[in-house]
Amino acid sequence: MKNQIKFLAVLFLMFTVIIGCKDKENYSKINSPLETVNSDLHKIVVKEKIDGGGYVYLNVDEDGNNYWMAIANMPIEVGNTYYYNGGMVMKDFISKHLDRTFEAITFAESVRDTEQIQATAEYSHEHNHSPEMEAPAVITEKIEKAKGGNSLEEVFKNKATLDKKSVIVKGKVVKVNNGIMDKNWVHIEDGSQFNNEKDLTITTQEIVKEGDIVTFKGVIVLNKDFGAGYVYDIVLEEATLLK
Repeated sequence: MKNQIKFLAVLFLMFTVIIGCKDKENYSKINSPLETVNSDLHKIVVKEKIDGGGYVYLNVDEDGNNYWMAIANMPIEVGNTYYYNGGMVMKDFISKHLDRTFEAITFAESVRDTEQIQATAEYSHEHNHSPEMEAPAVITEKIEKAKGGNSLEEVFKNKATLDKKSVIVKGKVVKVNNGIMDKNWVHIEDGSQFNNEKDLTITTQEIVKEGDIVTFKGVIVLNKDFGAGYVYDIVLEEATLLK
């Protein structure tokens, strides 16, 4: 799919993939709007780190300014200096995993140990401020559409007429981001495409993992604005799993 701007975290975790079937109560809830952070380079020193399930929470110092941030799990050394660009600030963020409320926390896609962004680690520009990262470039074998459902090719080709309508789609999970904006974000592919769109983003309360073959029923929404500049060309909203 074609959404046009970089993620953050939580993103753009946001934030990276949180894989695995976990109890919904283990994920965190956001109770207030997000605030954008400029995309200037941030240089931080890690003062403390806490494992938060799919995230690692960092207490950092940036030019004398102390704050908390969260990124997808990656090796982090306390005392080391790291760099990141962009990010989103979330206020009154409740981490159920930590049983803690952060007055404000910055979510970033990742941090790095050099100022320069490596070509392989560049932020995705395929999203309009989506609260998750771009799905990986994978080749998915053709998956037969569900009974009474639509292939992703049909969804993308006929999205104008499907807007605000309930549809059923079946595909392989290629990306998962859980507990972002009180939703789980799932990318699926079924081996079909239209105009280079092959990846459908789904918001749900269901728990799935990468590699699962799933069937979802939800409502197609076009040009969905989740606030804070997060806009999707197309998304399947509030989807439920069909057995």
